[in-house]
Amino acid sequence: MVVAATMLMGAASAIAYDRMTGLPDDAALRVGEQVVTEAELEERIDALRALYGIQRPSEDSEKADEFLRDAAKAVAVGIVLDDVAREKGIDISDKAARDRLAEVIESTFGAAGRDKFVELLGQVGTSEKEVLAEIKRQQISSRLLRDVTSDVANVTKEEVRAAFTQREDKLVTPERRRLRNIVVSTKAKAKRLLGRADAGARFPALARKHSLDGRTRDDGGDLGFVSREQLDSSYAKVAFNTAKQDYFGPVRTEHGWNVGKVVAVRAERKLSFSEIESNLREQLRSERELDAWHTWLTTKLREADVEYADRFRPPEPEAPPE
Repeated sequence: MVVAATMLMGAASAIAYDRMTGLPDDAALRVGEQVVTEAELEERIDALRALYGIQRPSEDSEKADEFLRDAAKAVAVGIVLDDVAREKGIDISDKAARDRLAEVIESTFGAAGRDKFVELLGQVGTSEKEVLAEIKRQQISSRLLRDVTSDVANVTKEEVRAAFTQREDKLVTPERRRLRNIVVSTKAKAKRLLGRADAGARFPALARKHSLDGRTRDDGGDLGFVSREQLDSSYAKVAFNTAKQDYFGPVRTEHGWNVGKVVAVRAERKLSFSEIESNLREQLRSERELDAWHTWLTTKLREADVEYADRFRPPEPEAPPE
């Protein structure tokens, strides 16, 4: 009995010592008693890739380190919000998550995109179960956001007018361009398609046959009128420096290699108060809600016992993600 008691005390001391001196060797972070290993963090990243098309930078990229730290913080925030949701009795049903997944699949791959989604899961190395769990986390966040911001004060017309006066120079309709786009998996294929377009092939027909973007493929790659801010920065830089009716590319984004065409251009112009009043009111409301959410979330992060391994520690651990 003495030996057994001594062993138990030694084990308890070892656990306490490990808790005091840092995380387990394979851990990326810890929230309270929940440890997230590096492998589990990678699983979360894979689920996000399948769900939203998020691509991690290459290991030699300057952004690779920032990506990992952002991912670790996102996971920590998710755990904190899960804990709050349990305290409040908030639960997301399997049906709600599956319905949302069906919407994502249709918007990404088209009405008959189920098989393509399953293929993507295999390519990414994740499972539908993990993707559904990620969807539930996002839906919990949305529910909590609504709860936290439900009592934010309404914006008055006087406040909208004052904001218009302060921001008038910035309240413009930005330059918008109607673009057609084809996304493929390799630079070589993108170059071949660009050559065919330059040689006279119809761009919409090329998009319908070759583009991997299920949302625009059937429409001949039509993105509609878009602003710079709506596009990947590297793509926007090229697209907004190309003349009307000209082609551009190949440009690499997180979704693949892109070839585009500028169909039409709408120049920037200033907006009047009557044009912007409704949108400005919504913007001011959103800013208030975001401030309330950030204040609440900052408090929750400070209250939570969160610890990161050095490799994954974000610059401002207690600040909400942007």
